[in-house]
Amino acid sequence: MNKILKPLLKTLSKNEFCTEQNVITNHCIDWRGKFKGTAELIFFPKNVKSVIKIIKFCYKNKISVVPQGGNTSLVGGSVPRVNKGEIIINLSKLNKIREVDTISNIVTLEGGCILQDVNDKLEPLGLEMPISLGSKGSCQIGGNIATNAGGLNVIKYGSIRSNILGIEAVLPNGEFHDDLKTIKKNNTGFDLKQLLIGSEGTLGIITAATLKIYKKPNERIVLVLSTEKISETLEAYKIITKNFGELITAFELMNKFSVNLTKELDNKLKLPFSGNYYCLIELTNFLDIKNFNNFIIDKFSEISFKRMNVIIAKSESENKLFWRIREEIPLAEKLLKNVIQHDVSLPLNFIDKFIEKSSSSLKKLDSKIFIINFGHLGDNNLHFNVFIDKILDRKEYKKIQKDINKIVFSNVVKFNGSISAEHGIGQLRRKELKNFKSADEIKKMIQIKKIFDPKGIMNPGKII
Repeated sequence: MNKILKPLLKTLSKNEFCTEQNVITNHCIDWRGKFKGTAELIFFPKNVKSVIKIIKFCYKNKISVVPQGGNTSLVGGSVPRVNKGEIIINLSKLNKIREVDTISNIVTLEGGCILQDVNDKLEPLGLEMPISLGSKGSCQIGGNIATNAGGLNVIKYGSIRSNILGIEAVLPNGEFHDDLKTIKKNNTGFDLKQLLIGSEGTLGIITAATLKIYKKPNERIVLVLSTEKISETLEAYKIITKNFGELITAFELMNKFSVNLTKELDNKLKLPFSGNYYCLIELTNFLDIKNFNNFIIDKFSEISFKRMNVIIAKSESENKLFWRIREEIPLAEKLLKNVIQHDVSLPLNFIDKFIEKSSSSLKKLDSKIFIINFGHLGDNNLHFNVFIDKILDRKEYKKIQKDINKIVFSNVVKFNGSISAEHGIGQLRRKELKNFKSADEIKKMIQIKKIFDPKGIMNPGKII
């Protein structure tokens, strides 16, 4: 392949590509270490012109391309497959914030910008991004858009799709799509950016975008409550959202097993009480309420569970400590072997039934099964991960994985949910997608893919 690419490489700067396998290999493994592919070459284009040049060449020569941002995909969406002759285009050098409009509260930025870096630049202006993710220190905006990232603040600001005003992208044939609108109302026919959002790099490479940004809250307080039953947690959610409404920026669910896992990382990550379920709630912009802690306690008196406990952070350091407990669950989980992940969404009124029915069936399947259950209760998103606490060979793992997925996904369907709430499809859920979308939906997705990418070069083997 290097011979085919030689004419292209001559037109690029030496720091815009790499053929060294010790560098490339790190970009061929997904965050969880479950998908390991191969590539002969990785590109690091320094500007949009280079991206166009690379894509045009690959399209002409029918070379498959894997777009990559921070490589934080949890479904194998940002890594190549094995021995398929694919090359990687990593956007980490497209990392400029082009403009911050402090009148309209809009930011225009390139796809390789790291989420945390953007927030650091916005903070002195009293502004912040609408999404917050556990991977904020490494995930990139282009990847966030390509996967329609959700995260911790969806209850307040919506997913990233809800906050995008315009997109700049390079399409599979190398055509430059420039639609960096900075207006909030634009009712002029088909909205093509909506197809690129959530397409996981299969329809093009997102090189820049304009997004809504928000005033950073003047005050922020975190509280944690515990309950014994998931039904009690949902009742608490109902009362808390009724009383606090617009003050809520996050409402996170964690079960006992997932919270206990974080202690393995750091013994400081513990709470002064125990329960089967915990909720982390973040409230903001409450300056006009006097004696806010008393206000919280008074409102919580409406929740009459005998064994419910509540703790309110007394300082910013406690705010951060409570958030660390929630954010480090995936890191703690990563240390375990034999974890089968599920990123599902369900109607709130069915979440308790889903958890109870699925947990019961899984325990019958194997007594060594434990549920790592956490997620964004405020937007119906549950990470329902299954840990098998015993040694399994490859054949045994594949068998129990199939049985576990059958139980979980059949209950997702039964309770009118989705098999992917925010992580996307990637390679991990590609087969399942065909069972959970209608034949007509799959047909239309394939037709759209062919319109954008008739040669099928863009992130092949992902989604469809």
